[in-house]
Amino acid sequence: MNSSPDIKVFLIGNKADLEEKRVINRDEAEKYKNDYDLDYFIETSAKTGMNAQEIFVQAAKILYDDYVLYNNEKKNKENNTNTKLTNKPEKTKKKQCC
Repeated sequence: MNSSPDIKVFLIGNKADLEEKRVINRDEAEKYKNDYDLDYFIETSAKTGMNAQEIFVQAAKILYDDYVLYNNEKKNKENNTNTKLTNKPEKTKKKQCC
């Protein structure tokens, strides 16, 4: 697959309500997901609504987790580059008298 390493790819099998007409079994789809390192696999049915909402819930979770991970890595990098290695005490303001 030629894409950005940050892109999320879902494999969604529709028409799960038509089991008798199935061409690709669930194990084959799972293997495909794993072989191509896809982020998520789910079977759905537009007719019955099976897992229709779940796709969006899982997408939101995966994207949020990546967002949190990205921000944590960014903060760690910033903290590592902004660390000052000095033994000098910080200057404090002198109080003025009367």
